[in-house]
Amino acid sequence: TDFFFFWFQYLTALHWAITQMTPGSMSVVPQNSFERGWTIVCLVIGLFTSSLLISQLSAKMVRVQTVNKDKLQQMEMLAHFLTRHHVPLPLAERVRCQVRERSMMKMPLTIDDLPSLSQLPLALRQELWCSIFGNVLLSHTVFYTWCLSDDHLLHALSFRALELEVFKRNDDVFAPMHEAKKTYYVRSGRLQYAREVETHVNINPDEQVLESRSFQEDKPKILVKSKDWASVIAIWCAWSYVGRLLALDVVDLVSIDVERFLEALASHPWIMSLSRGFAFAYSLLSLTPGAEHSDRVDLDVPTSRVFGAMPIDDRLQF
Repeated sequence: TDFFFFWFQYLTALHWAITQMTPGSMSVVPQNSFERGWTIVCLVIGLFTSSLLISQLSAKMVRVQTVNKDKLQQMEMLAHFLTRHHVPLPLAERVRCQVRERSMMKMPLTIDDLPSLSQLPLALRQELWCSIFGNVLLSHTVFYTWCLSDDHLLHALSFRALELEVFKRNDDVFAPMHEAKKTYYVRSGRLQYAREVETHVNINPDEQVLESRSFQEDKPKILVKSKDWASVIAIWCAWSYVGRLLALDVVDLVSIDVERFLEALASHPWIMSLSRGFAFAYSLLSLTPGAEHSDRVDLDVPTSRVFGAMPIDDRLQF
């Protein structure tokens, strides 16, 4: 009997508490002024609490419906497009699966996703850009040497030439025969590189001829991971890619726009002069057929190897 009486008391109290937040009725009513005052306080608290919960739940439901509506509308438009152009059913299904899969991927935020940052004062934006990208530049031996000799160069390069980029799984970061216009630093994710094109070089390195035929033998696939560099050769010479860099995961990269990078360096002519020997040695190592690092020429040749290929006078000057 005591057991059932305990549960009756507990459920009665729970029932009374729930009725304070809902329009439900309850046989337990206040018997004096103190109890009635306490009931009024509970009713007011319940009113605000229930209103807050309902509004939050409604907002989330509307947001989900809006997102799902946009996705459904895109899928309907895609289906209409594929049907209108008589795309074969197996290919159309592969396209729909890829679109559906990629729309569900969570992508890291980039600066372009935050237009509010453009409202910041210029000095504060420069400081923010330097905080985001400074460590990336300093992780490369050559860039570290430059910035060590000039305090303002790090801020100038970070603000003018660097940006964030995100690639989805199975995206090509670069492909053979495309002109190299950017250098990449991997912040997170994995990529796979393989050389696909033969390179024939004339005596004058500026007259490079690329033949778009695949190698007969299998070339090793190189795993590119976090904190690795790729397409560094774009900074040192005019170059067209001879391999393919494929994203294996969602990849977060820092990209260096080579044209803007060189424009920022133009105001430091002594650095340009200092690095001319390094650029020449890097180009020779990259353009020589059958060289030691020919399988990863689109990625990065070790700085120590480049220094070893430089004349001793240029090495001492650097």
